[in-house]
Amino acid sequence: MISKTIKIKFGKQVKEYKVFCEPLPHILVDSKKEMHGWWPGKRECTGERMLVNPYNGCTHNCFFCYAHALWGYFYIFETEGVVTVFKDFDKVVAGQLDKVDYASCGYLSPVTDPFQPLNNKYKLTEKIIAEFVNRNIPVEFITKGRVSDEAILLIAKQKHSFGQISILTMDEELRKKIVPGGVSTDVLLDNIKRLKAKNIFTVVRIDPISPYITDHAKDLEKLIKTVSDLGAKHIITSCVDIPGKFGKKFKSWLQNNFGEKMVKKYQELFSERIDGDSNAVINYRRELFRVVRKLCDKNNITMALCMEYEKINKVLPKGLNSEFMSSKNCEGINIPMYKYSGVEKNGYRQFKPLPCGNDGNCLTCVDPVCGVRELAMGKCYDCNRKCKIDFKLSDYKRWSKDNKKQISFF
Repeated sequence: MISKTIKIKFGKQVKEYKVFCEPLPHILVDSKKEMHGWWPGKRECTGERMLVNPYNGCTHNCFFCYAHALWGYFYIFETEGVVTVFKDFDKVVAGQLDKVDYASCGYLSPVTDPFQPLNNKYKLTEKIIAEFVNRNIPVEFITKGRVSDEAILLIAKQKHSFGQISILTMDEELRKKIVPGGVSTDVLLDNIKRLKAKNIFTVVRIDPISPYITDHAKDLEKLIKTVSDLGAKHIITSCVDIPGKFGKKFKSWLQNNFGEKMVKKYQELFSERIDGDSNAVINYRRELFRVVRKLCDKNNITMALCMEYEKINKVLPKGLNSEFMSSKNCEGINIPMYKYSGVEKNGYRQFKPLPCGNDGNCLTCVDPVCGVRELAMGKCYDCNRKCKIDFKLSDYKRWSKDNKKQISFF
């Protein structure tokens, strides 16, 4: 059912779309946007990923989500409550995968939940997972929703593929305030059980922790023990930060749900500014992460941080992950780069894992036996190219072209 149209401005260009009301307000957009790696700037993510967003905007509507401050199609959800669905995006991803000989693990999704309710209608997540798995390329997902049975069966076919379940609290009433559109805590815990039943590596993200709301040690211990007992192998955590553009809305949410005293406590605690965002003071964050690390060690589960930094001068922040991480890679699983094998199976080009001397940790690699020396970010090689950490699809194509020419990097 169509109820209205919506106009979206991109620079000087204005586009008009029909808004479909069922099952939730959304628009369909044709797009050939490209998969990409991590964004430029501060990087703590150890392994390479091919980031895929089949949806922009998310009806889980987490109060802390930094997408509230983003532009373009994200802004439409923020102002109009309309989700953007990239029509047939699985076919776009398939075409891009068929143009490269090197691939890293696919990542669904860096910004919006791949299992939000609209996915039940369009199934883009399952279709994209299938495009990776059919080529034997690893793929992961992060969700606060229910993982479909189809997705689990697909993921189970690829040995380096895995799932991340975001659980912020065991208190269901509190969960409803923090993630009003997500599924219940019981359903999230059941995701872990179902992934475990198929021997799929499972990460739980307590990400972010909200000071004075979800940071109580006893509550964190209960959560960590519960997910460890269910079969989760790794914890990723962070402390919530407040994007500058989102400050007023964040304050309003705090006031409406926890009162003026909580607002004042946050104003006192969040006094460190890093790249325009307000962060809790470093001493609080360090103590919080020490507690989480201790609880993870106690329950025999590894841990890492996500995008946590210490401001050491006016320009340069320092990552905290190396100080607290107990795993080799920030996602707890070691995944090498993959390369096209020259073989096809059921009409799909087949990839195989490359040898890796650093367990997939490109960020600290100094000996890239995979053959792509740009990925060795622990050492700068004289390759006559600007050193970078934000690889794009064009880089994957270039590596593939160099491979076809049999150019040796060594």
